Amino acid sequence: MNNDKKIAMNNLAEKKDLHELNKSLDIELEKLKKKKKEKDDIMKALHKYNDIKDATQEVLGRLAILEGVTVAEMHRKYDLLESD
Repeated sequence: MNNDKKIAMNNLAEKKDLHELNKSLDIELEKLKKKKKEKDDIMKALHKYNDIKDATQEVLGRLAILEGVTVAEMHRKYDLLESD
């Protein structure tokens, strides 16, 4: 086999290897994008939960003031965990 044929075959093998590597990287990239989206969705849900929790605590605090009781008593009155 002459040198030109060897070089051509090596180039073809390298292109095939690069193509396979590219496909593998594309698959891995899609997996990572999916994981990122899942994490972003969780972060959005946690942010929304915290906003709702903060608003609830504010309402409970104001109700406690109006009723002349502590926030802890409001938690017991409405059967809420004090860590909620």
